[in-house]
Amino acid sequence: MGSRRGHVDDNESNAKRGFTIVELLIVVVVIAVLAAITIVAYSGITNQAKASAKAQDIAQWKKKSELRKVEKGISCPEGYVFIYGNSALGTNDFCVMKYEAKNIGGVATSQADGTPWVSITQTDAIAAATASGGHLITEAEWMTIAADVLSVKYNWSGGAVGSGYVYQGHVNNNPGSALAASADDSDGLFGITGGTGTTVGRNSQRTLLLSSGDTIWDFSGNVYEWTQQAIGTPTLTTSQIGVSGDSNWIWREWNLGSLSMGNLGSNSRPSALTSTAGLSDIASWDASKGIGRVYANYADASARAFRRGGSWGNTSDAGVLALALDTSATNAGTAVGFRVAR
Repeated sequence: MGSRRGHVDDNESNAKRGFTIVELLIVVVVIAVLAAITIVAYSGITNQAKASAKAQDIAQWKKKSELRKVEKGISCPEGYVFIYGNSALGTNDFCVMKYEAKNIGGVATSQADGTPWVSITQTDAIAAATASGGHLITEAEWMTIAADVLSVKYNWSGGAVGSGYVYQGHVNNNPGSALAASADDSDGLFGITGGTGTTVGRNSQRTLLLSSGDTIWDFSGNVYEWTQQAIGTPTLTTSQIGVSGDSNWIWREWNLGSLSMGNLGSNSRPSALTSTAGLSDIASWDASKGIGRVYANYADASARAFRRGGSWGNTSDAGVLALALDTSATNAGTAVGFRVAR
């Protein structure tokens, strides 16, 4: 009897013993591994789904724009992309250089290879654009493109219009020079030091999607770009834009409460884009949205030509709405180029 009783007690002891710490650790490790695998798999599936949705959107946009071009009798030359007109800005459909103009044998050419044509005055850029068969992009055309890219969710770091910041391109002086582009539109970080993924610090992809399904390079960053616009004349008596009474040249936020727009045309202000879908509150946006700032001096009354977009060193100031008003039409800078429209 004693022997039997002891045997029963042993079995009961074993049954009540539970898991050892080692066994529990093994279970935890297994669960962690399975969870990691699940998360990676889910992330991969999610990214694939997003990529598929983006590809479908682009394909539909391209199909729609091709029909539009046929309807309007528009044919964009090689190296140009299609832009829908914007009635609020007074523009019709047009074509514009996909890349910043390159100097190929003295001819303004849109191609990926080579660095942008810089050290050219606004006056000479107008002449070079005309000689190439088009015209220097107008201020209204620039703002039309800006409205377009700002309304495309894929151009925003947060994946939705107004979420995060719109990609600013090559802006943080890394490297400290203008870059050639890539013929591969999926390589938006081409040339940027350490470029992987979609962003590298304040540098971000150099490509922006258009609602036509086309891609435009370096519309922000890399080098400034002239538009045809100028503000003021040698006989101007009214003040330019800036903070009233301030005689300093400084980058200022577009939504700064004390900022006076002076005689800056209404179509050159962010508020001109409020009728574009998704941009109703754009007048309240600042540089944290990646749109750029305005460089001006209220006290200045000289004729000033428009430089847009920003250069490779404008970390906080560059953007699709960035505007610098500190140079004349006869100034040529090593970080100022242009783009041709047709």
